[in-house]
Amino acid sequence: MHSYTGIVVRGKGRAKALGYPTANIALADDSVSGIYAARVKTEGAEYMAAAFADQKRKLLEAHILDYPSEGGSVSGGSGKSITMELCKKIREHGDFSNDEDLRAAIAEDIKNVREYFKNNTRVMVFGTFDIVHEGHTDLFRQARALADNPYLIVSVARDKIAERIKGVKPRNSEEARRVAVARHALVDEAVLGDSAGYIGHIRANKPDIIALGYDQEGEFVENLEKDLRDAGMNTRIIRLSAFKPELYKTSRLSRD
Repeated sequence: MHSYTGIVVRGKGRAKALGYPTANIALADDSVSGIYAARVKTEGAEYMAAAFADQKRKLLEAHILDYPSEGGSVSGGSGKSITMELCKKIREHGDFSNDEDLRAAIAEDIKNVREYFKNNTRVMVFGTFDIVHEGHTDLFRQARALADNPYLIVSVARDKIAERIKGVKPRNSEEARRVAVARHALVDEAVLGDSAGYIGHIRANKPDIIALGYDQEGEFVENLEKDLRDAGMNTRIIRLSAFKPELYKTSRLSRD
């Protein structure tokens, strides 16, 4: 999974002239190219997008689907910070002899992007993840098994929240913990939780299923079903099974 955050830069207006305006950020990674089904996060919300990794111009361009204004371009244009996550490659970049053929190809790309996300079930799990161990791997494995085509989002607790709940500060910073989780082969995306509460980042990530660990409890879990309902979400809540808790528990491992 490739994720990029950058400041929107102004293009030449070519995509807009074709009827498919894009938000563009600089692309330094030379390992990606072509057209992707992508997620774009901007202004506290998330959208599907058809993204083009253009190695010639070193730009990542995203036509944002269902954006509330400007037909797929970020409101306010240049200067805004956005994050683009490339989820699945749709096709290689092609050269087209005329605009009509290019428009047809883009329309087909958008159709394929919608099809990809339609069949995708977003599953979300939560934790501190100070040490990513086999117990966490089993948590991720169980969570992915809840859907035929899962997209696993892992919410990593903020430092202050983790310290308040566990009574001790994590050994690793919240960003270091998030990066370690994001590198796991079973994880599609790792995000930081809210600085206060939790429902805000759940709403932003739109999970279809929330998978709770066997031992997760407390104020957030107790009120989760009601808070989801009050937020207008129909997210299912499923409790996962324990996996060798006598061996794989961070509090136990950290003493070794």
